[in-house]
Amino acid sequence: MDPWAPTDPLGEALHLVRMNGAFYCRSELTAPWGLTLPPMPGYLSFHVVTAGRAWLETDEANASWLQSGDLALVSHGEGHRLRSEPGAPAPGILELERELITNRYEILRHGEGGAPTTLICGAVRFDHPAARGLVEILPDTIRIEASSSFQMDWMQSTLRLIAAEAKELQPGGEAVMTRLADILVIQAIRSWI
Repeated sequence: MDPWAPTDPLGEALHLVRMNGAFYCRSELTAPWGLTLPPMPGYLSFHVVTAGRAWLETDEANASWLQSGDLALVSHGEGHRLRSEPGAPAPGILELERELITNRYEILRHGEGGAPTTLICGAVRFDHPAARGLVEILPDTIRIEASSSFQMDWMQSTLRLIAAEAKELQPGGEAVMTRLADILVIQAIRSWI
C-alpha cells in the first residue's frame, strides 16, 4: 500500500480547484436595477449579496431570490440576469459605466435611487483539467443560503476579507481576492456535495 496515496479523493480534486481570475466587480445598486451578464464559456460566475437582495435568473424556468449573505455559483458560463425584482429592466453589464480600479477589478454603480443592494461578483476559470472536469459535473446553478449557521460563519468571514481587500486594494490584493474566491467556490462545492 502506498503511504502517500490520497485518502480523500474529493479533497485531492478540490486541491486542484485553483482559479485564474477573469475579473471581480463590486456592484452598488439601487432599485429598480437589473444586469444581464453575457455567456462566458469556460468560466464560472459567482455572486454574493452583501446587502439587500437580488433576483437571479439563469433561464425562464430557473430563477430565485438571493438574500443578504447568500452565494450563487453559475457553473457553466451561461449568460444570466440579476435584478432588483422580476421584470426590472436588465441592460447588458458591458453597456453600463463602471469604475475601473485595476485591469481585473471594477466598481459598478447603477439604479434608480430606491432600496440599496450590494453585490460582490466574479467570473473565474480553472486551469487544471481535473478541476475543469469537476466543474463540468456541477449543476448549472448552486445557491448557498446564509441562513444556515454553518454556512453563515464561513461565508461571512470570507466575505469580510474580500470586502476589505476590494475596498482598498493593496499590493497583491488581486491575488488575495482570487484565493478567497477559491475558498468560496470550494466551500460551495463541498456544501453541494
